Amino acid sequence: MKNCLFVFNPISGSTDYDRDEIKEMLEVKVPGYTAYLVETTGENDEELVLSEFQKYQPELVLIGGGDGTVKMVAKSLKDQNVPLVIVPMGSANGLAKCMGIEMISDAWEAVRDFQVRAIDAIYINGELCLHLADFGMNANLIKKFEEDDSRGMFGYVKNSLSEIFTSESKKFRLKLDDENLDITSKMIVIANGDQYGTGAIVNCKGVMDDGKFEVIALNPETAEDYVKMTMAFMNGDLDELEGVKTWSVSSCQIDNLEGAEFQIDGEMMNHPETVTATIEKHAFKFLTGKSFKACQTS
Repeated sequence: MKNCLFVFNPISGSTDYDRDEIKEMLEVKVPGYTAYLVETTGENDEELVLSEFQKYQPELVLIGGGDGTVKMVAKSLKDQNVPLVIVPMGSANGLAKCMGIEMISDAWEAVRDFQVRAIDAIYINGELCLHLADFGMNANLIKKFEEDDSRGMFGYVKNSLSEIFTSESKKFRLKLDDENLDITSKMIVIANGDQYGTGAIVNCKGVMDDGKFEVIALNPETAEDYVKMTMAFMNGDLDELEGVKTWSVSSCQIDNLEGAEFQIDGEMMNHPETVTATIEKHAFKFLTGKSFKACQTS
C-alpha cells in the first residue's frame, strides 16, 4: 500500500466533517492508499505538515480546505516534488476551480485519473501566489468582507454593491519587460489562475504552465460598464471588452502611487508602495480534474 497525507483545515468553509468521517471517506474514495490525517490549527502549520510528510513519506498529498490552506501546504512542501490535489472544502475555492475541481467528487475523480500537471507559481515581493493577486476593487471587497459581520452570499452581495458605487480609480506605474506605463485603474490583477472562487473568469487566456502570467487592468466608469464587465466575467470574454488591457509577462513591477489595497490569494497585504512579481515555471505538481481547460496549459 502506498501512503497519502490528507491535510485538513477543520475551520475552513462550512464543512462539518470530523476525523472519523474523513478517515471513512478516504478509505472509500482513495483506495490503494494508507491515509494519514493532519489537522491544521493555525499555529506552526507549515512545520507540522513538513514533519508529517517526512514521517510518512506519502506519494500523494490531499488538501482539504480553501485557497489559504492550499497555499500553506504548497509552501511547506515546496522542495518535496510530491503531487498535490485539492479537495475543495473552503469558503474560497478559486484555485480548485482553476484546476478543474468544482466539487469534492471531482477531487476523488482526479485521484483515480491521476493526471499530473506541472503548474507555475508567482512570487510577489517574495510571497507565494498560486492563484490571483490584485489591487483595487476586489482587494477592497475582501477587506470589507473580513470586517463585516454579514457572511455568506448576503454579505458578499451587499459588499459588492457597496464597492461598485464607491470604488475610485487609482494611479499606477507599470514596468513590464522593456515597457513603462502610467495608468489609471480601479483594479489591476496579477493572474496565474483564470477565475475567482465566485466563478468570475478574469484571465480567460491564461495558461498555467507556460512560464508567463497576466497583468490585467480594468477601469469601469459607468453603470453600463459594470454590467458589461459582469457579463464578460460570466462569459469568459473579458479580454474582448473595450477598456480592459492585458499583458502577458514573466516579471513586472507595479508602483502603487495612491495607496490602493492589495491582496494575494485572498490575504490582505495592506498598501505596498511597490510590488515586484516574477514567475517560477513548473513550481508545483497538481492533479487536475476533467474540466481543466485544454487552453490552460501550453
